[in-house]
Amino acid sequence: MAIVNGHINAALSQFAAGTATNAQARMIAQPVAPEITVDKQSDSYYIFDAADLRIDKPEYSAGANVARVVRSESEGTYKCKEFALEEAIPWGKLANADAGLRIERRATAGLVNKLMLRREKAVADVLFATGTFTNTAALAGANRWDVDTSNPVKAVSDAREAVRLLCGLDPNTVVMGAAVWAALRNHPDITSRVAGLVAGTPATEAQAAAALGIERVLVGTAVYNAAAEGAAASNANVWGKFASVCYIDPAAGRDVDGAIVPMQQFVWDGVADPFSTFTYESNESRSHVVQCYDAVDAKAISINSAYLYSTVVS
Repeated sequence: MAIVNGHINAALSQFAAGTATNAQARMIAQPVAPEITVDKQSDSYYIFDAADLRIDKPEYSAGANVARVVRSESEGTYKCKEFALEEAIPWGKLANADAGLRIERRATAGLVNKLMLRREKAVADVLFATGTFTNTAALAGANRWDVDTSNPVKAVSDAREAVRLLCGLDPNTVVMGAAVWAALRNHPDITSRVAGLVAGTPATEAQAAAALGIERVLVGTAVYNAAAEGAAASNANVWGKFASVCYIDPAAGRDVDGAIVPMQQFVWDGVADPFSTFTYESNESRSHVVQCYDAVDAKAISINSAYLYSTVVS
């Protein structure tokens, strides 16, 4: 392919970063697995485990050796795979557009949204994998939350105690998919605990959190097309039918190191900043091409701080 006049487009890159921030408001990957910027594409990383709860004889007297603590590192490494998508805008279409910048921005927004959806799915696939965390249980039959006689409040309470005994922290968050939330918000075990709620009215996320005895409920509503390119659309929920009862440090946020969270997203900026946008002209396709870049890996860093319930609804 003949490429001419290629460069990182600073204005579009800034727009792409803003689009990514807006997309995060519609998704839950960021609060579930906060991003941390790394300067190496691949490396080991610190984890939170049972060693962090051991009392290591910190008593000290003058002239004595100080007890040395060694933080636990992962057995494997994160590896920030590079991702890139591009869209070609035919020269004729670009020339006839009312505003060239606007059509570039539409293309950029579409690429960013696809990359953000990929991040969301990557986090969900780790958090909701039954082999990731120490504690997991499959709900069946009368225990599923789409059965009115089940007891989700007790299920969350049991999970909280199991997590607290493993990591010393009381879970403050329940992460669930849209299908689980559709059942939980109407469940009698929840609505009966909300004072003044009119019969038949679904609970809000804040009301459900209070009924469950935790600080917040995070609902993943993202949908993706699972069909191959060119096939008929087959939309599915990114977050499926699972629920995770977990501790997420309230201080956790972008580039906050040392926070205790079930997962982190390691973001590499060694080649370019996340969502940097590259534009070039393609003589072969006679088009103006907009390309967007990302490099990230999602990893569990505290396998004791979450309890996963699978098959929560039918």
